[in-house]
Amino acid sequence: MKIIVSFVLALTISNIFAQGENFSETVNLDLDKSIKLALEYNHDLKLARLEQLKAEEQVDEAWGSSVFPKINGFAEYNRALKRGVIIIDAPEIGFSGSFPQGTDNTLTIGATLEQPLFTGAIFLAVRVAETYAEIQNKFVDATEDEVIVTVKRAYYSVLLAEEVIGLAEMNLSLAEDNLKNTEAMFNAGVVPEYDYIRAKVQMQNQIPELQKAQNSYLISKNLLKLVTGLPQETSIVVTDSLYLKEIPLTETDEFKEALMQRNPSLKQLELQMSLRDDAVSYEFTKHFPELYFIGNWQTQAQENDPRPFNNWRYNNSVYIGLNLKVPIFDGFQTSSKVEQARIELYQAREQYDKTVKELKNNLEDILLSIKQTREQLESYRAT
Repeated sequence: MKIIVSFVLALTISNIFAQGENFSETVNLDLDKSIKLALEYNHDLKLARLEQLKAEEQVDEAWGSSVFPKINGFAEYNRALKRGVIIIDAPEIGFSGSFPQGTDNTLTIGATLEQPLFTGAIFLAVRVAETYAEIQNKFVDATEDEVIVTVKRAYYSVLLAEEVIGLAEMNLSLAEDNLKNTEAMFNAGVVPEYDYIRAKVQMQNQIPELQKAQNSYLISKNLLKLVTGLPQETSIVVTDSLYLKEIPLTETDEFKEALMQRNPSLKQLELQMSLRDDAVSYEFTKHFPELYFIGNWQTQAQENDPRPFNNWRYNNSVYIGLNLKVPIFDGFQTSSKVEQARIELYQAREQYDKTVKELKNNLEDILLSIKQTREQLESYRAT
C-alpha cells in the first residue's frame, strides 16, 4: 500500500512540474486556453499544490507519532583494551589477590517497543493534522480562483493595449494627414506659419504616445505569459478582441448568500477556527497522565579472544511492562500554553468576522461600480 501511495505522490509531483506542450513556437491564446494553461502551469498554484501534498504527509506523520507503536533496534560492541580487576583482601581467612573483570569482547543487540495506550491527545493530533490538510485544500481552491481572476485581468489588459495601439496609430495617421494638408496650405499662403508649426508639433506628440502604447502592450503580454506559466521567450498571439458583454445582475442579497457559501477564504477561516479550537483541547490534554505499553528484547555475548566469533554464546532477555507518566508540576507552562491557544482561537474568530464584513463591503462596492459604469455607457450611447 505504501508503494502505491508513493507512486501516486511521485506521479502528482511530476505532473506539477511537467510541461505538456512545446512552447518554443507561437502560441495562439483565447481566454479559455489561457485559464487552462494557468491552472496547469502557474507557479503560485504549483506552490499551493505542493503545500497541499506536504499537509497530507503531515496527517500520516500525526498517525505515526500519536497512534502507531514505535519500534527501535540497536547494536553495541565494546572491546576491552585493558580490563578492570577486582581486588579481594581477606587476611582473616588467609586469602588475598585480584581477578580480571569482564571479557575482551562484549556484543549487545536488542529492540524496544513503545505503544501508546492512553494519552489525552492520542487522536487529537490526527484531527488537527487533518483539519490543516483541509485548510490547504481550500487554499488551493482560493489560489485557483485568484489565478483565474489574474489571468482574466492580464488577458483583457492585452486586448485593451491592442485597442490603445490602434487608437494611437489612428491619431498619428490623422496628425500626419493634418500636417500634410496644413503644410500644403502654408506653402500656398492660405494659413500662417503658426498653424503649420502647431500641426507639426501635434504630429510629433503622437509618436511617443504610440511608443508608450506599444510598450504597454509588450508589458501586458509578458504578464500574461507569467501568470499562465509560459516561458518569457514564447511568442503569443491573442485571438480575441474587446467587446461589451451584458451580464444580468441579481439582487445583492443573492450575491451575499453565494459569497458566504462559496468563498474559499471564508471556508479557510472556518477551518482555521476549528483548528484553533482543537489546539486548545490539545494543549489542555497535557494535564492528563499518559500510559504506554513497553517491551524490550536483548541478546548479549561476552567472550574472550580465544573463542572464534561464530562460536560466541548469546544470552536472550525479554521484558514487557507499562510506563505511566503523570504530570505534577511544570512551572505553569501547560496552563500558559492553553491560554495562548485560547487567545489564538479568539483571534481566529475576530479575523473571520472582519473578513466577512470586508468581503460584503467589497461586494457592494463592486456592484455599485458596475452600476455606475453601465450608466456612463448609456450616457455615451445617448450622446
